[in-house]
Amino acid sequence: MLAIVITTGLLATAMYYYQQAARFRNDLLEETERISSARLILDRLSTELRCSLHHPVRRIGVKGGSDWIEFLKTSVPSRASWRIQAESDPPHYPETGYRLVRYELLKKPILEGSLDNEANRSMVEHMTSQIVAEPGETDEAIVSLMQGDAINRIERRLLTAKVSTNNVVEVRIDPVRITDRLKYLRFRYLNDGIWADAWPGPQPPLGVEVSLGIEPMSATNLLEEYTNHVFRRVIRIPATAAFLTAASSDGDSSGANLATP
Repeated sequence: MLAIVITTGLLATAMYYYQQAARFRNDLLEETERISSARLILDRLSTELRCSLHHPVRRIGVKGGSDWIEFLKTSVPSRASWRIQAESDPPHYPETGYRLVRYELLKKPILEGSLDNEANRSMVEHMTSQIVAEPGETDEAIVSLMQGDAINRIERRLLTAKVSTNNVVEVRIDPVRITDRLKYLRFRYLNDGIWADAWPGPQPPLGVEVSLGIEPMSATNLLEEYTNHVFRRVIRIPATAAFLTAASSDGDSSGANLATP
């Protein structure tokens, strides 16, 4: 009996440390994936923003808010535009080497279900007191509280309208959820030496600050600053991007249109 008790204790201790090691390994792998996702997004966004430009004819360039950005960038046309067209094939719509790209933070409501829960009201009471003017507007203020859930990317092709073609055709491009491991995304724009939370465009700014976070903005500091760890990078946009024009390289670009996603 004594040997059985000792053996059981040793096995229980070994299983405990094994579970701790397995949990630590899973947490480490998940943290590595999150860091890799943040690095890949920052690298890709940096590369695309450095290729952004302003199209003066179509008045398309760079614009954005605190949690989204949209910009025109140069890109190699799709493979279909390089394919030799046969007589039996329908004519391909002419495509230029430009893309309209949009990154945005996908949000979801903080509170789900009924808003009559007293605990939920107590949790957001100090937040709604700053944005609610009358007591009857409490429900509307609570509904408007959102927090980050994922990061989406949308890309549209810039097409050229010519006399020999038909009307502009709609190209359906669904938003791509590039990651759901990062719940926080924030942009700031360099405007005459001052960082602003929004950029009206269409001229590109001199720099864009991108901040990524693993955890969403918590319910207790939605109206305050983000206090969790962030992955931050300042992307410098070449000053010549503001003077680049798509019309200088394509004589037919004055009739360019964006394919509706």
